[in-house]
Order: sequence, then structure tokens, then C-alpha cells
Amino acid sequence: MKQKDKKRSKKYDGRLKNISLPDLEVLDDEKHNTGFKSSRSAHKRDIIHKSGSKLMKGRVIEVMSNYQCRIKLEDKEVYASIGGRLKQFKNEASGILAVGDYVQVDTSLKPDYRVENILPRINSMIRYSSGSFQKEIALAANIDQIVITTSWRMPIFKPGLVDRYLIMAAKFNIRPILVLNKIDLCEDFDELEDEIAYYKESGMSVILTSVVDGRGIAELKAELKGRDTVFSGHSGAGKSSLINALEPGLELLTAEVSDYNEKGKHTTTQAVMLPFSFGGYLIDTPGIKTLVLHQEDKPIVPKLFPGFDRFYPHCRFRDCTHIHEEGCAVLAAMEAGGLDPLRYESYRWIMDNI
Repeated sequence: MKQKDKKRSKKYDGRLKNISLPDLEVLDDEKHNTGFKSSRSAHKRDIIHKSGSKLMKGRVIEVMSNYQCRIKLEDKEVYASIGGRLKQFKNEASGILAVGDYVQVDTSLKPDYRVENILPRINSMIRYSSGSFQKEIALAANIDQIVITTSWRMPIFKPGLVDRYLIMAAKFNIRPILVLNKIDLCEDFDELEDEIAYYKESGMSVILTSVVDGRGIAELKAELKGRDTVFSGHSGAGKSSLINALEPGLELLTAEVSDYNEKGKHTTTQAVMLPFSFGGYLIDTPGIKTLVLHQEDKPIVPKLFPGFDRFYPHCRFRDCTHIHEEGCAVLAAMEAGGLDPLRYESYRWIMDNI
């Protein structure tokens, strides 16, 4: 076959062609009524038309795959599936349920329990996926406080991660507790105090712990009693070991930190809610190596960054970014020595990378 006889494919150049439309109403902005809905608005979720159902209030204590979950109903725990109607609603989050959610469960066909509705959340702890299209990842819902678990060494203390956790806690109005674990590895306590001084001055509760010699365990237990607490933090910080020291009967899996790169292993693979024998509930979540904030949160970070609440009310402009504006109280505090330069550097890094 000669070259000229070969069929040549014409590339699409992206240009629209002129076409004749007999009816211009096809260009109307209103969508055509198809007679069915592929998804429903979330605000209609509470409207249940299912007949013969017997609804009981329960609380999600574990979310599993394939739309399955474990729920506490009064004095017993049951496994339930998520109702088909809940799957049809538009959700901004990657999952429908979160550990700690209060739900309505249909018990009419027990033991085939089914979640028919999710009750409004008091609050929720949410992080976001990376990339241009950020999806919500709910860590927990309806909680009293979060324990941010870090370590002094193995892996090394990373205040930048703590700052992002504190911004997230402030956004969702959740009380934070900073736990600095593995202090038995500390050789210079003056250096340690310098690292955490900024957080103490900001009014945060900071607890130093060690599962090796038991320091700080009793103090932390007193903070947890009677409250629903999320444990989260950096991978390898000793979160599971710390929980085992608080509640020995749980016997959570633990793993060694790599000597080569000081990175921890994920021993907790999914969130689960467990009762404390001394009162309150623990929501154990997988450790993370990085925490991503939402791109839309950038305007509120100047007010939510830890410690800035002492300065930003005195800024000249309400929308001050604390970077270049005249009359900025944060920059003035920097020049006067009233603000830790390392924390301001962390703030600038967060603003540049949202």
C-alpha cells in the first residue's frame, strides 16, 4: 500500500463548528426533568418515609468497609449496614459515617440492623486530602477534646505538625491537649522547656509523659476522665503504647520506630471508639505523617494560628495576613521580641503551602 493511500486521521483542533438548531429552547438554563434523581440534597436526609421501621438511637464505634459499621445500642454492640437511601445523598466527605456519630438504627428486622439516619453533629474533627480536589476525611465526631501525641525523640519533635493540628482544633472548636511522649530520651530538659514554652504561654495544656518510667500518666488520666477524647498525632510517637499504659486491658498493637529514618509504622489502621474503665471514651485514630489543611481555610489561618489570638485583635486591618501590612500587631511583637521567630516561620510556611 502506498503512503498516499493510507487513511489519515484528522486530529481534533478543539474548535466548535456552526450548527443549526431548529429549537432555541434547548439552550435554556433550566435542566431537563428526567423524572429521577441520581443524588439527593443532604438537607433532606432527616425525612424518612420508610414504613414499619423501629428506630433506636445508637452511636458509631467503628466504621468498616463495604458500608458496614459497629454501633453501640443501649447496653449492647451490634453490626449494622448503612441504608441505601443514605448512599444517595451528596456528601463532601470521603465517607458517610464517622466514629462518634449518633445515628438512628432500624431494628425491625434484627439481627439485620440498618442505619437509616445520621443525627446532627455537635462538632467533628476533619482533615483533608491533598491535591486540587480536596476531600474531607472525618477522624471523629461529637467529641470533647483531642490529644495531640508527639514525641521528644524517635521520631524527633515536630512543632510544625503541632501548629497545623492546633489550627484544625481551633477551627472545629475542640479543646486540644499536647502530649509530649518519650521524655525518658531527653538529655537536656532546658531545651525541651524552650520548645514547649510558646504553647504553655498560649494557654494550652501540655503534659510530658513516658511509658518507660510512668511520668505524666496519672496527670493525663485525670484530663481524660469522663470525656470523649480523640488520640491522634505523628506516626511512631508512641500513641498506642501510651493508651496501653492508660488502659492496660486494651493491649493495642505497637511497633518499633526505624533507626534509619526515625519514621513510625501504622499500628492503628482505622479509627475505633473504646470505653475507658475510669470513665469517658477513647477514639483511637491512625497516626499520620502530614496534616493537610483546606485551601479555603487560608483566610482564617491568621486568626487561628496558635498564640496569635493575643495579637491579631490589635492589628490595624481586620483581614491582616501578618505578612506585609502596616500596623500589624504580630509583626510588631516579632520586632519587640514577644513572639518566637520559629513559630512565625512555621506560620509563613503554612500560609505558603495551603
